[in-house]
Amino acid sequence: MTYESLIAQYPNLVIKEVKTLPTGLAGLYLDNIILIDQYRSNYEKHCILAEEIGHYETTYGDISDTSTIRNWKLELLARRWGYEKIVSLEKLIDCHELNYRSIEEVCSHLEVTEQYLQSSIEHYKTRFGVSLHYKGYDIFFDPLYLIKR
Repeated sequence: MTYESLIAQYPNLVIKEVKTLPTGLAGLYLDNIILIDQYRSNYEKHCILAEEIGHYETTYGDISDTSTIRNWKLELLARRWGYEKIVSLEKLIDCHELNYRSIEEVCSHLEVTEQYLQSSIEHYKTRFGVSLHYKGYDIFFDPLYLIKR
């Protein structure tokens, strides 16, 4: 899934790339509007957009103060939603079937940054443990490796 195809899935959202955002933010969701730092790379924008759509799908209200436990949990919920949207288990299987084995090849195919891919894998490892049997594959998360069964 590309940045553009992710945008196309949400025609009810206004998604704009902007020059300035509040300090420290790469993206912002508010009332069906997503703002993304236009100076980021395309892969970074894709990752940022997934998380901001995660806020649209999973959270509510102003959670900009992440010093509270409630808001931090909602931030993590949106981030995890983004991981599962653009680095889904199905997409990892697709990469395997296309013979993409290196981190660089997987990142290029999924159009995500290496850091985002690693964070996604850590999320799956936390959720499922070191491995998971899924749709006829054994998926290992440390390091990422798939075996068709």
